[in-house]
Amino acid sequence: MGEKIKMNNVNVLRNTKIEINLEKCTKCGACIAECPLRLYYFREDVLFIRRSSEMLCMECGHCVAVCPVNVINLQRFPTEEIKVISKDDKVPTYNELVDLIKFRRSVRQFKKEPVSDDLWKKLIEAGRFAPTGHNDQLIHYTVVRDPALLDKISEEITKNFVNLAEIYKNPSRRDEFNSLVPKKYLKIAKIALIGLKDMLKGIARGEEFWRWNGELLILHAPKKTTSLEQDCSLAAGNIMLAATILGLGTCSLGLMTAAFTIFDSVANLINLPKKHVVGYALAVGIPKVKYYRTPPRQTAKVSWF
Repeated sequence: MGEKIKMNNVNVLRNTKIEINLEKCTKCGACIAECPLRLYYFREDVLFIRRSSEMLCMECGHCVAVCPVNVINLQRFPTEEIKVISKDDKVPTYNELVDLIKFRRSVRQFKKEPVSDDLWKKLIEAGRFAPTGHNDQLIHYTVVRDPALLDKISEEITKNFVNLAEIYKNPSRRDEFNSLVPKKYLKIAKIALIGLKDMLKGIARGEEFWRWNGELLILHAPKKTTSLEQDCSLAAGNIMLAATILGLGTCSLGLMTAAFTIFDSVANLINLPKKHVVGYALAVGIPKVKYYRTPPRQTAKVSWF
């Protein structure tokens, strides 16, 4: 039920996760209605927290966000990070948002100019506030900017795919191939091997296919993460839209994502923790190309019930 104590002569209800100023609580019931796990309740017109909250509370912060008098805090997070939403705060209109989505392109031509520290921090901040399953917030961001390491990663991927192609070409080693490549990456790996010959010719000419000469952002999380790939994808989506606003370009790297999973030698180059899985990889850079229009898309496939 939480512990009721007095702090600075103020009645406080608290457990290891939540702290509530009871003296300022107006008993409006907003936190009771909003909590997805229904961890708050009234008893004799006094607010309580269920004992199970110690284990079940996801620290999602919905109670903090919905409280009209700002009396609820999550103990693990600094209160200065809370942003008050005022009537003066503006959000994009629907048309502005849709235009941003339409204007975003997958960029595969980047200038040699590096992305600044400030812009990288803004991208990570956009990703940090993406929703995560069960509010896990377990995504790690690995940023690779060092040109020598970027080249090493590309070279290691090329070497590993060449070795994988040799295995695949030998019918007697197909079982070995299937054991090396996780099932979910079999299709993308086979597509890469089909185009590998032409890619190697381009690489010999100095072209770069794995990250398109961009810097790298690798999103990864512990295997135990509730919805690892979805979490990483949602964060990457935020980052791609933020990049467009900031004048940067991004490109999703499916083969790069697969490479960090399939090849240990590639994962070791970024010191990927042993129990982590890469859920998304992005090339990031300053675009060398200007887009003048949005290409058409297929009509949405919708079922209405």
